[in-house]
Amino acid sequence: MNIKFIQNNKFKSNSISLNIPIDLDEKITDLNLLSEMIKIGSKKYDSFKKLYGKLQEMYGTYFNCYVNKCGEVAILTIYLEFLKDEYINEDISLWDDVIEFLHEIFFNVLEENGCFKEEFLNIEKENLRKNILSLVDSKNYYAYVKCEQMATKNEPYSNYISGDINRLYKINGKILYEFYEKIKKSPYYFLITGNCNEDKITKILRQKFGESLDKKFTTDNNKFIKTEFEEDFERFDVTQTKLVISFKTPITIFDGDFYAFFVFNKILGSGYSKLYREVRQKKSLVYYINSYYEKFKGMLSIECGIDDKNFDITKDIILKEIENIGNGNLDEEDIVNVKKSISRQLISIKDKILSIHSFITPLYIFEKEFEIEKILEKINEVDKERIVNAAKQIIKSAMFSVRPLEGV
Repeated sequence: MNIKFIQNNKFKSNSISLNIPIDLDEKITDLNLLSEMIKIGSKKYDSFKKLYGKLQEMYGTYFNCYVNKCGEVAILTIYLEFLKDEYINEDISLWDDVIEFLHEIFFNVLEENGCFKEEFLNIEKENLRKNILSLVDSKNYYAYVKCEQMATKNEPYSNYISGDINRLYKINGKILYEFYEKIKKSPYYFLITGNCNEDKITKILRQKFGESLDKKFTTDNNKFIKTEFEEDFERFDVTQTKLVISFKTPITIFDGDFYAFFVFNKILGSGYSKLYREVRQKKSLVYYINSYYEKFKGMLSIECGIDDKNFDITKDIILKEIENIGNGNLDEEDIVNVKKSISRQLISIKDKILSIHSFITPLYIFEKEFEIEKILEKINEVDKERIVNAAKQIIKSAMFSVRPLEGV
């Protein structure tokens, strides 16, 4: 049964999330729109006043619905965080109320005759349209997304997390409701943290959510596909060039030496990294530089902000640093320091309930290790040879930059 309990005495709150994974495709747009329709209410809570009133009645329970992209899988999450029984003055438990609210908000959406209500849907479509179009407002993130889309052209991963404008225009109340009906038949994964009677909660969830708790999610996505290198740029009225280089690797959380690649990425471009020391500290070529590893897809992306005149030299140094690690030019001190940094980073996840949810949920769905202590054990087993071998398995896939207007 897809119910995972994380008993935790650290916080004053309990939490519960319903998570529904689907294969990523153009309907990421539909999923985002559905999440907004769920968020605005239900038949019972058909106005902000009623919805907010119910949350306040449950001692200020926090409620949200959102979509995450994990490689080539999208996950719809309905999340609730609420006071533990011992912090409520009255002799009551919020568990029954919270689960009933979760059931109501998911199964009784604002619809009429098999269609989402157009008056609400049109408002949320416009909000989502603005959100999608706002991507270009953040030039560094825009460059990052464009570069990854070039590297994964015609692959599911190229779908932007917030959706596509052209797809959005095609969605109406009937289309979205049909999509919602399919989502209801998908596997459900519950993650629960805090203090509770596990047998009691399991029984209630079984009664409310039925056989979807026993379904298992499987996917043929997240495949490694080698592609030809592509390079492109766009000009905007900016003073600082945003450069992104994306690489593919067959190493993911599903295949290959994931833990070695994780350490390699941290050494390369996270925090006080080799790239930071070489191109910022020593040569003062960049305003910032970072590398990011998408562990579900096997994408490594390096982003930096530079003066346009330093474009070619910065690019060459970045590629050279990667080559150097692949050739074994790596200090044991770097490995030790990065492992300490990773340890601090992973342990800090335990400081916030929502961070725990975000970290564990996809790993739990994909049936991968999610206990931080065990992950740290595997990180600490990584040696120089494994890191060097991981560095050799990346392929330069795309480069995209946002550059100033000519003559500026």
